[in-house]
This record gives sequence, structure tokens and C-alpha cells, in this order.
Amino acid sequence: RNKKATTTTTIYLPIPLCLKMLRLQMKRFLAVILALTWWSFLIGYIFISRGGDNIDIPTQGGHRRSLRALKEYFDPNSQVPHNDKTITVYLVETANHQPNAAYSIFQTRTLELYGSGKFDYEVKQHTRCDKSCTRPLLDNAPCIVVARERDCEEKILKCNYPQCKTMLVGDEKCKKRTHDVRNYYAANRIEGKGKGYLPLGPRKDSWNFFQKIKSDPNFAIKPSSQRQFAFNAVFSKDTNEGRATLADIIEEQRNETSLPIFTSIADKWAAEANSPTTAQLPTYKYMNVVLDSVFTLAPAGHNPECYRLFESVEAGSIPVLVKNDMTTNYVNKCKDSLHHWKDAPILVLDSWNDVFPAIERLMEDKEKLDEMQVDVIVWYEKYMRNLAGGFEEFMLGSYMNEITVPRMASAIDPCDDIVLFVSDVTLGLERQLNNYITAAILATFMNKAMVVLDAPQELMCQGEEDEKDYPLAFSSIVKSPTWLTRECPIPCQATHKYSDWDEFRQSQSDTESPVTLCANDDASSSNVFVVGGDETRVYFEKYFKNVMEGASSSVSYEWAVRAGADPKEADVFSKLKGRDMYDYIGALLVRSNVLRLQPQIKEDTNRHIKKFIYRKRHINTSHDAIHVHRGEDIQADTGAKRYIDNYLEGHEYNNEATQTSTLNYIPLLHYMRHYHDVKCSEHIREIFIATDDPTEVEKEMTELGPQRGHAVDFNNCHNIHFTVSKVENILGASDCAHQYAKTIASISDFIVARTADTFVAEFNSDWGRLIRLFRLVLNEEGGMLSNMGKLGPAHRLVLSQRESAGADPSPVLLKDTKVAWGPKWQLGVL
Repeated sequence: RNKKATTTTTIYLPIPLCLKMLRLQMKRFLAVILALTWWSFLIGYIFISRGGDNIDIPTQGGHRRSLRALKEYFDPNSQVPHNDKTITVYLVETANHQPNAAYSIFQTRTLELYGSGKFDYEVKQHTRCDKSCTRPLLDNAPCIVVARERDCEEKILKCNYPQCKTMLVGDEKCKKRTHDVRNYYAANRIEGKGKGYLPLGPRKDSWNFFQKIKSDPNFAIKPSSQRQFAFNAVFSKDTNEGRATLADIIEEQRNETSLPIFTSIADKWAAEANSPTTAQLPTYKYMNVVLDSVFTLAPAGHNPECYRLFESVEAGSIPVLVKNDMTTNYVNKCKDSLHHWKDAPILVLDSWNDVFPAIERLMEDKEKLDEMQVDVIVWYEKYMRNLAGGFEEFMLGSYMNEITVPRMASAIDPCDDIVLFVSDVTLGLERQLNNYITAAILATFMNKAMVVLDAPQELMCQGEEDEKDYPLAFSSIVKSPTWLTRECPIPCQATHKYSDWDEFRQSQSDTESPVTLCANDDASSSNVFVVGGDETRVYFEKYFKNVMEGASSSVSYEWAVRAGADPKEADVFSKLKGRDMYDYIGALLVRSNVLRLQPQIKEDTNRHIKKFIYRKRHINTSHDAIHVHRGEDIQADTGAKRYIDNYLEGHEYNNEATQTSTLNYIPLLHYMRHYHDVKCSEHIREIFIATDDPTEVEKEMTELGPQRGHAVDFNNCHNIHFTVSKVENILGASDCAHQYAKTIASISDFIVARTADTFVAEFNSDWGRLIRLFRLVLNEEGGMLSNMGKLGPAHRLVLSQRESAGADPSPVLLKDTKVAWGPKWQLGVL
């Protein structure tokens, strides 16, 4: 039936002829089914027998990482479940009724592939722009209506589609301040204004041709070392004077190099590259060239963000930019256009004059080229996931039932929903650090920014006013990373002081969700989740632990991404449960620098270590460490007290008259039992002891065996030189000075214990748990991609302790750590 016809023509056929035609169609159908079955079996057999076409890619520091063919990076959708929500996208028809490349992000599967996978996109083409706006047009929220300004102004869009958000496309020079979302980034148009951003993504025609090429069953992304062209230069000269300069440089220098290059430089830009009337390279040729080029030159046009950036990485080619394009504010209105690309592992030149010499040097090292290619692909996927996920969150807001999308580059203001960590001055530094990391775990799981609120100095120490300038505030000691804070300020500063937040924190310690809504100075409001003291661990145990362990694979995947995982690591994490899950997320946070020291703290700590710990010995090159738990807090810990009493009872430390223990701690001798099974050696073994009872511990050291110079002959087997932690004695010090000295000494103990070859401790103590966490690394041999780099000889790694022999290798490695007493394992910081 002709869709435009008003009548239907009916043709009558004799029954025998109909039956004959039916038999013929059935034969054809059966033949197709048999052919498909045969090919499926053959392809499956080839895939299984070949092992998936592995590519062995060398990485930095001597490690090698074995990856599936690089084409697997182009199917991130395989990591997530099927969609269960829909976002409707209305694409306004252009004034000249021509295709609009600026709509490409919605006309390809880019958002579906890189999004969380929980949402469908229903795209409606040729949407009307009713400029008279006599009545609203039909819309389905959540929805977004997309247009160029010259095709339909925002006020008309809002009138036509009142329930939808609006998106401005094609504003390359960032002239407009309106619309909810834009597709050319400009910090001055987005940041702090509640506006969203979507990248250009690959152009629709390039994407479509790329999908055709990929549909070949033999297709695979070539490693850089196997590509035909060193670089390609495909662009038009008239959109930016820098392009004309680059064209001249290529023309002058191409005959002086042996590099195999491909160039197609047009004098004028044309909207339709595939028209026979233009001098531009047809899209199918362009994509084949990019797929076979190590590098792709990406000079700025009207805006430095161009489709070529995305097309090249999708094809496994490394983009090349110049610094000027990374920093220039185009027409003084597009501020920081390539903000999201500043940390990309691409090639950035000082000027285009360097293009030939720089690429010639890089082409000499084939392994390095393959490393760069993998790094760019891994970075790009994380970048696109962040932006696609941020767009989903921006669009859906209250429609979301669970947190499933990353927020590191979220499109909306991340400070609207925040975790506030209120430092509790009644706790020691080690307890605060544990609570801080636990809060960071909660924040990354809930997909919220986290900022620290410090207590006033007068609550932290006593002294004269001029003596209170010691950096004792939590934020003066620990520098929170920007990926965690998202550069958010402390919320509601005009209406809420420290005392208000601290009072609220304590009053909500037994509630499931310590959340309050407060007003900021700019009339916006913030949803604040308040934690800080020991209730942080209570929230985890009572309300979050079961939720985390029962989370779907997609939720776990995005949680890992927010903690700094690359796609392969996030995929491994999404399959973990229980102990391995917490170790893994802890190792990710450690690698992502969740705990960094402020410069002054780092400087004073280094000085303390050199003066009081290294001293005349070479303990900094190879040493063990023991954390001897003593002090008042051990008696307040009922779990620890039980282990101590049981130990002492079995080792005859009881007073015969009173039948009570003569000690209230486990002696050093018991910690040393781990060296009974270590091979004897005449060489001096350096052991650092961190303890809050150095005087008693030093006395016990003399009882371990006879002295040999500065060493102790332990068990007629080991010559051990001990170094005991000490707090620097500050003459005439105030309470503030003493507290600062203790802080520096404690952090120094932590650093030395963390880097020890072997660490002996119990994990009832906060320091023991914290040090164990910072001795975790991801297991590359377990299929992981790690950025740890080459581990030094002192980093002797062993598998995390397992209850049963023969268990599969752990996804996390724990640097040689012995349990002195107490439970064999506790949840790191938790």
C-alpha cells in the first residue's frame, strides 16, 4: 500500500498458485535457518580455539597487560543490564530542512553505549517549532528538546515543550547564555550555573560508516605498531588561521621526512562531505584512513572541540593538539573549551612546527606507541561514561530510584547533594582518618561530593593566641582530592556553624539517614548527609553494608569508576562480594590518593623520619615494622580486652594470690613469634616499632636476647636492630605544640609501617586497620590493569590470607602482613 495513496488495490490469485508460492517461501526460510546455524557453529569454534584474539600490550615499568582485541572497548553496553526508563529527545527541524550534524550525539548509539545502560533514548526527528506558540505541544517527561538558536529560540522551546529541558547546539563561539544544556563546553556558561554539557561525539556519517566497517566479522582495531600511516591530516583551511598555518608546515616539511602520512586538505569547509561538488574527503575514505593512522591531527576550527577528536579515539588513533588550542578562550566567550581533555594521554605539541620531529621520535618505539593507544582508549571510555552518566543524572533527577551513574564529570551542580564530614575533636587522629576513609567509601557509593568541616582551633588545643597557629585542623593535615570534593564549598555557611553541624551529627547518630536540607548564600539549597564521628562506622554496618553487598553489577561497576577504576577493573569489581569487594574498593581509593598530606605536614613528617627513625641506620632501604598496641584505649575496647585476657591466661601471667592478670597488654615477645619460622641470618634485620608505650617496649626489647653491639641476638638466629617511635620533645611547648608533635610522630609511624617489607600488627587498633588498607594493591596477575607502575624490591607481595588452601588468586594483593593477635581479618578501615 502506498503510504500517500487514498485507495488500496487488491489482487486475487488462484489457490494452487498461492500454495506453490507458500512452499517456495518455506524452502527459502529453512535454507536460511540452516545456513545461520552452520555459520554460528563455525564462528564459535574459531573463537574458542583461538582464545579471543589476544593482543599483548607492553605497559610502563616492565609490566605487560594482556588485553582482548582492542575492539572490546567499543562495547561498554555489555557491562550493564537492559534499560528500564526512557528519555525522550525532540530534535527540532532545521530552517532549511537539511540534516544537522550537531544532532549526532542523539542520532548515533553513543549515549546508549556509554551511559549507565538503564535508560532508553526515544529520539523524535523533525520536531516542530511553533513560533506562534498558541498551545503547548505534546511532550513526555523526562525529555529534552534540542535546537540551534537560529531555528528556534529557547523561549519558544519552553513554550512548546514546558516539561522538557532545552539544549543548544551549534553555538561554537559560545555567544548564548541560555538553555539548560549545550554541546560546546564553556566554563563561563556552565560552571556554577546549574547548566549541563554533552560532548559532540562522533559525527553521524562517520559513526555510520564506522559501524559498517565494524560489522565485518574479521574486523579488529589495529594496534598502533601495525598501522600504515604515521599520521593523517584531513581538514579544511578556512575555519581557523591555525589550520592554514598547519597546512603550510605540512607542505614544506613532508618531502623532508620518511614518515608515511596521509593528507587531504580542502580550501573551504562544506557541510556535506560526501557531495561530489566539494573538495573534502568522502566519509568512508576518511574513516578507513583514521583506522589505519597512529596519530590524527586535530587542529581547532571555530572551536577547538571538534568531531575529529572523538572519531579518532573511537578508531584507535591518537589525537594531536597544540597547547594554544588547549588554553585559548575563543572569541573571549568560550572559556576552557577543552577542559575535559586536559588530562587525556594524547599528544600535545608546543606548536605545529613540532609535528614532524615529535612524531618521528615516537614512531621509533613501537611498544610505546601501543601503550599510548591503550591509555587513550581506556581514558576515553571513562571520560565518555562520566559525561553520559552525568547527563542521565541531570535529566532524570528525582526519577532515579538508585544511584547508577558516575559523577566525576557530572553535568549538574554536584554541590546540591553532598556528604559533610564533621571532624570530631574528641577522637584521636587515627580514628578520624579511619572514619574519613569510611565516609569516602559511603560518598563514592552514594555518588555524592564530600567536604570536610573543621572544628575551631580552640576546641583542639589550649594555649596563648600566638601559640594556636599549629595546623591541627583535619583539613590542615589531610588534603582531600578534588575528585572527592568536586570543589564544593562547605554548605550553608551563613546559617550553620560548626557547633550546629556537630550537634546535628550527634543527634542523628541512631538514624538511618542523617540528612538535612539547608539554604546557601546564593539562595540555592543543599541536601547534606552529615557524618564524622564513630557513627560513620555504625551507618556502614547497620544501613549500607547489606545494600553494598546486594548491589547489582551495574551499580558496583559505576561505584568502582567513581573510585578511580578503569573499565576492566570496574568489570572485575562488579563481580566481587564480601571481603574481596571491600579490599578492592579500598585499594582503588588508596591508588586514587584519597588520603594526601598537606605540604607542611609532609615536610615536617619527612624531617621527623630522618631525625628520629632513620638516624644512623639504613632503615629506609629495607625494614620490617611492628605495631605494638598499648595504652588506655585498648582496655576500653571490649573485643581487644577479651583477646588479651585469653592470651594472658594461657601464658601464665596471672597473680597466684589474686588470680588476676599481672599485665593489661600482650607483650612484645608474642609479636616476635612470627620470626621463629624465618630463615636465620647473620645480617642485621632492621625492625621499626610503632607504639604508644615506648618506655615499656624498650625494656622488653632487652629481654629478647643478648646484646650484640647495637643489635639483639633473638632466638640465637636473628641479629635485630630495633628503632622505636618517639614524640619530639619541644622545649617550653604549649598544649598545641605537643599535639602537633604527636600528630607528626603518628603520621611518621604510619608512613614507615606502610612501606615495611613485613608488617606485624593486630587489627583491633585504628592504626593497624589503616596501615593494612594502605598495603593493598590490585592484583595484575588476576586480570587487572593497574597504574601502580613497577614495584620496588622491597614491595614483596603475597596473596591476601585465605581460609582454605588452593583458593583462586585474590583480586587484591596484601603486602606481607602478619596478624599478631586478635581476629585474622577485619574489613580494613571498616
